[in-house]
Amino acid sequence: MKISRNINSLPNELLSKIFLLAISPQGAHTDLCRLILVCRLWKEHVEDSALLWVDISARGGRAYVRRALEKSKASMINLHYPAYSEPHIELGSFMTEAGPHIARWRSLEITTRQSPPQSLERTLGPLTTAQAPSLESLWLSLSARGHSVSRNTITLFNGASAPSTLKYLTLDRAQVALEPLGLSSLVSLILSRVSNVSTTQILQIVRNSPWLETLSLEANPGLVGIGSQLSAIPPIALPKLGTLTLEWIDHEGANCILSTIRIPNRRCVYICDDFSEVSAPSVLLTPTIAHILDTTIPNPDPQFFDIKVKVEDYDGCTVQVRGMDLELYVDGEHQIQEILGWLAEGLRSEAAACPVQLTLDCSDMDPVRLVEVPSPLVIKQLSISESLLRSLLQSPRVAMFQPPKPTSSGSLLAQVENLSVKFGTIESQEEFIAVLRGRYEEATSGKETESEGPMTLKSVELRGRPRAEGLVEKLRGILVEVNVFWDSE
Repeated sequence: MKISRNINSLPNELLSKIFLLAISPQGAHTDLCRLILVCRLWKEHVEDSALLWVDISARGGRAYVRRALEKSKASMINLHYPAYSEPHIELGSFMTEAGPHIARWRSLEITTRQSPPQSLERTLGPLTTAQAPSLESLWLSLSARGHSVSRNTITLFNGASAPSTLKYLTLDRAQVALEPLGLSSLVSLILSRVSNVSTTQILQIVRNSPWLETLSLEANPGLVGIGSQLSAIPPIALPKLGTLTLEWIDHEGANCILSTIRIPNRRCVYICDDFSEVSAPSVLLTPTIAHILDTTIPNPDPQFFDIKVKVEDYDGCTVQVRGMDLELYVDGEHQIQEILGWLAEGLRSEAAACPVQLTLDCSDMDPVRLVEVPSPLVIKQLSISESLLRSLLQSPRVAMFQPPKPTSSGSLLAQVENLSVKFGTIESQEEFIAVLRGRYEEATSGKETESEGPMTLKSVELRGRPRAEGLVEKLRGILVEVNVFWDSE
């Protein structure tokens, strides 16, 4: 008996699952057309399978939207209006077609970059005048040409509360009236350039959303400090929150939010702001938010507890520690020292066990001041350009290539274990060899060093092109017990 092994012999349920894997939510109309053109059997199967039509994109045009709404039958549907869909179907027309099926809406994603009409509420049609009882995800990105922010305030669901099923809410430049929604079941809240949301509103929303996993707030001008009102607000426990993002938020507003929420199981905290004209510890990085440094989530990465500091140009600084990323713009080395001082205080007794990895590949700041980290923090790894390293070696306090002296408390870089040096030219490599030979031979000459232990430096990585012949061998001849190698890239 001959057994058919053709794909068409598969059960319809399995064939549908295979087709679903081949269909992109954003380009369903194109993928469905390809499937239909394969053979008559596939055409019949696609036409009769409602689940293959549930992702409805405006890119398919009005005829496709109508066809997909009909073919999806009673199934829950996902509506997509991607950016630049206007040539295919206007937003108002798309919403008019989808309106009668609002009870079946599972998700709605709208991104438009055209100049907003006089009445956004009228354009959004059923989203503002009717209930969507099964809506789980709502994404509204409404910006005009040039990415300007619409000033029209939009009232959703005819002023009624949001459906209890709504778990994912993303608003980008969409001025939605949040208070009437009574949000209470959110898993993800992302607000970008929403001017009509206040700090107290955000705190109320997150208090009512104990299942919140993602909170992202970017450039929302209404999130400002609330002064003495903050003392009357009890802490808000968010045990499910794993990802927190605060970008370009008013310093005091961000401090209010961070001071109030408790996120013991967070995996990632990202803060981006400009501190070039203020002191970070006085307006944001205060002792009241030090609890965000704590996390109960285990991490097998041994470098998870390292403090990674990268200084770029004359004002850029990023700090990473325990899943927290700070991307800050500062005014000089003293502000970076203040930030590290806040970390040292916040980490308390654990600070000494958090080695610092410092990167100074392209910084215009004073390298000597930058390596002067507050106690008990210690730099264990240094990545630096050759020119900045030569500037460092001119300071008598730099003890990177010297055996440690326990009695010397003013030494810098005395406990560096790994050094990475970036070169730009052949000449710079030769100059570095000359400076290093003179510095190292001076440090190790005399009888005093014979009784001292070896220096802590374990490895030196060399980077950059072109590569001077024999450079590694020359360095190995100077740093006898140190592993010297070129970066393999």
